[in-house]
Amino acid sequence: MYEKYSGLPDTTKSTSQNGKRSLERPASREAGSSGGQVEYFQAPNRSGAAASAKRSNTRHAKARKRKLIVGLLSFAFLALIVLAVVVLANSCGQPVEVDFETGKFRSGVYINGMDLSNQTVDEVRTQLEANETYALNNISITLSGAEISATVSGADMNAFSNLNEVLEQALAGGANQVYYTTISIDEAALATRIDEINATTSKPPVDASFTFDFSSSGKPTPQYIDGQPGFGLDVASTISLIKQAVESGQYQTTLTPTLTTIEPAVTVAELQASVTEIGRFKTTYDFKGTAEDTEEQRIVLIPNRAFNVEKSADKINNQVLKPGRTWSFNDVVGDRTEKNGWKEANGIFGGDKLTLQYGGGVCQTSTTLYNALLQAYPYFDIERKEHSIPSTYVEMGLDATVDTGHIDFKFTNKSDFPVYIFAYYTNNKMASTRKRDITVVIYGSALPEGTEYRTRVKLVSVEPPGVDIITETNKLFVGEEKILAEARSKFVVDVYIDHYVNGVLIEEIFLREDIYPGNPLRKQVGTQPTPSPIPSPTPTPSTPSPE
Repeated sequence: MYEKYSGLPDTTKSTSQNGKRSLERPASREAGSSGGQVEYFQAPNRSGAAASAKRSNTRHAKARKRKLIVGLLSFAFLALIVLAVVVLANSCGQPVEVDFETGKFRSGVYINGMDLSNQTVDEVRTQLEANETYALNNISITLSGAEISATVSGADMNAFSNLNEVLEQALAGGANQVYYTTISIDEAALATRIDEINATTSKPPVDASFTFDFSSSGKPTPQYIDGQPGFGLDVASTISLIKQAVESGQYQTTLTPTLTTIEPAVTVAELQASVTEIGRFKTTYDFKGTAEDTEEQRIVLIPNRAFNVEKSADKINNQVLKPGRTWSFNDVVGDRTEKNGWKEANGIFGGDKLTLQYGGGVCQTSTTLYNALLQAYPYFDIERKEHSIPSTYVEMGLDATVDTGHIDFKFTNKSDFPVYIFAYYTNNKMASTRKRDITVVIYGSALPEGTEYRTRVKLVSVEPPGVDIITETNKLFVGEEKILAEARSKFVVDVYIDHYVNGVLIEEIFLREDIYPGNPLRKQVGTQPTPSPIPSPTPTPSTPSPE
């Protein structure tokens, strides 16, 4: 076995001659051997290659063991972290199941300041709901301003609480937590309430308007009246203002809403463009006869005809025709009968003669109206028929005959605005003592600026009357005759509407062809013999009475 190695030669040891170590201490040099010399021994070599390799292997084995232990510990730590993350993710991603029947709130849990510790939902719900109902019922937001004052309640907005949601959160949450409910509103219901407030407290705008002033003769003059702006709540900003108040918990507060000015939908300028004179026409008639007229004409025919003209003018005066509607002369004026107050005057009968008719002369009114309408030609579809005998008060082709139950004069308003019809009569300036003028004025949407429509009549042909037609009658004495129909020539005319812009003719519109058929003279002559005159009796002289 090895001795402890000191690193120096051990002089206390000796070997025998057979080469083995002596266990005895060697003698001193004074009592040494016969040779008298000291022997030195080399210590064993304890740092050889085998021992060194063994020590190196041991150190490497210990290092590998330490690394293995550290690796295992790190892996276990990472596994714990992953597990914790998974558990946390699952807890966040999935709602906690809450048993509303048996679950209890943890200690220190409050909702709206109410302590719910260790109580069930059923134990606290009644009080919490009562608190929420009180809050909802006491919402009162006043809208106040210089022009408006109104209140919006919780019921007006269908206000509601999220109490059930908060109860669930509080029941699932941890201890020592404080929760608050929130109140929300139905914006559609709030908008309806704002509209109601607008309808009752706002001031609607007043559109521009117009009236007609009439002179003593009935001449109309339009008077335009300015509109007035109104005001109302700005719905969008008012809703936003109320929502902000509710969201911030201001359930009883006064707000100053934004008011919007509401301009009139119709202005004076628009009225002036849509209610302006677009047509005017005038014709003249007699209301009193002269010395050249017969007694019947002076007493009956002329005054009666003037009466009928003026009565029909009064009938059509101040008529309004809306867009797309059709106007009828016979419907408006009515049947011309004695019962309806019309008088007898000459009218055309049979196409070639004049006879007494109730309402005779009203064709002058329909004709005057027709010519006024033609001045706004594009605005009207007109249904009209000419007379069989040319009129004396207007050019051929521009007359419009009417007859009760037979011939009507109609027109349809094709414009986008109402048409106003006025008719009045005044004394003729040139013959005021015996003549009058009937004037028809049409108001409606203005024609384009500078635009005019003018009527023009072109004579196409004239044919003289045929051979006189004479018949005999024993109702007349020999030498007497009766004119049944005056001789009249046949006329054919074309009627045009000339379209002018700023005085320049830009279009010739052919309107129609009119034919006045004419007729020969028709008269009766008497065949009854003239009776002999009966002599007058001779007067008897009177005898003077005695004094």
